[in-house]
Amino acid sequence: MLPAGKGVYPVEAEERRLNLMRSYSTAATQIDADYMPAVSGFVPWGGGGGPLPEEELARAHALSAQRAVQAEREGYDAFCPYGLLDIGVHQARKLVKIAVVGQAEASLLFCGMMGRRFASCTYMPGGEERIRRQAAALGVEHLYAASTAIGIPNSEYPARRKELLERFVACTREAREKGAEVMGFIGMSICPGEYPAREYVEASGFPVLEGLSCQIALAEWWHRLGIPPALLRSPR
Repeated sequence: MLPAGKGVYPVEAEERRLNLMRSYSTAATQIDADYMPAVSGFVPWGGGGGPLPEEELARAHALSAQRAVQAEREGYDAFCPYGLLDIGVHQARKLVKIAVVGQAEASLLFCGMMGRRFASCTYMPGGEERIRRQAAALGVEHLYAASTAIGIPNSEYPARRKELLERFVACTREAREKGAEVMGFIGMSICPGEYPAREYVEASGFPVLEGLSCQIALAEWWHRLGIPPALLRSPR
């Protein structure tokens, strides 16, 4: 699910993200992509890394949980909202029995599984403490080495693709200098929204764990193991 109702993103940006989500389908896993059921007021497009609009974000969480309930009724095995804010993940887990997986949570858990020090890379500076709180809640704060930021609003990425790649490479250099061994928490319009993850790896020579791949892999793993999804609830 896109973290916004239809029409919040520009048409091209909507389609790019919906198609990206669908592209992770395989012979064993069917992925369908949809919008949030209504417009919440939260706009995950452009802007900076400052404080999030609490009222609009709360409505977005509620609408995401509503879509998770609908997904369960429609027979889906898992619900995966797009983006590193994990919109509605904790709220949905109180309402459904299927697995509900967030990208931030999944990428942080994969960093913990690897046991490597990791860095974050976001659009704009300003969300460092929120990321650190998420890492602490999942028991991986001791591995969090550095926060980096591209410094370009995500609404400007399509027109500044070359600069985006150059900035990402600079962020990996900064991360390495601060002791990180992997880029493990990446704003989803950075990777792989504009470039496939492998192109970021090739350009930077630095390992990249991007959120969408981690999210889908965790959802598949949880479903195939048959463990009660209630165990996904956070905080532990």
